[in-house]
Order: sequence, then C-alpha cells, then structure tokens
Amino acid sequence: MPRFLLGALFGTATYLFWRWYESEIVTEFEGMVHLQSEHDHFHMHVDLPPGFTIEPGDTIEILEMPNVQGQTQGEVSYPSRIRFRQASWLRQVLIKRSSLVELNELVDHP
Repeated sequence: MPRFLLGALFGTATYLFWRWYESEIVTEFEGMVHLQSEHDHFHMHVDLPPGFTIEPGDTIEILEMPNVQGQTQGEVSYPSRIRFRQASWLRQVLIKRSSLVELNELVDHP
C-alpha cells in the first residue's frame, strides 16, 4: 500500500509540474508589423504595446498578412491582430538556465 501511495503521489506531482510548465497566458492586440525583404529572405518586426516584453519561451503569432505576392520593394508596414503567448515562469527559467535559447528559437520558429 505505501508503494502505491508513493507512486500516486509521484504521478500527481509529475502531472502538476508538467501542467505548470505547459501553462501560458494568451493575449491578443492590434499591432504594427514591418516586413522587410533583403536579398533572398525576409525579416519581420512587430511593434508591441507598452508593458509587453519577449522572454525565452514566449511566442508571437501574426494573424493577418497583406497580399504582397513576394514583392515588398524593401519594406511593407501594416496593422495586424497579434496573438502573444507568454510562457509560464517555470518554462522561462528552465529555457534561460539550460542555454538552449538560440536552439529553441531556431527549432520552434514557424
């Protein structure tokens, strides 16, 4: 019986820890997106409202795109709905401490 209780306690703790790690705060807002073309690739910059900062583990989704058909003549700026997903404190700390920030951004970048 004590083994079962210990296993159940460990399983519950693992589940709660995972839920905390995976939790996030989702916010949507209007923002300005700047799409720049350079040689054979694009750069995108998003103007965030005051008080928003990007931390490791956070995600920004741009919900609207203009129909530029690959032609930007340097830069196109347009308003768009932005979805900001703020990672949990636990996820942010673990990503910072594991030194996988660059790798995570490269792998998870859409």
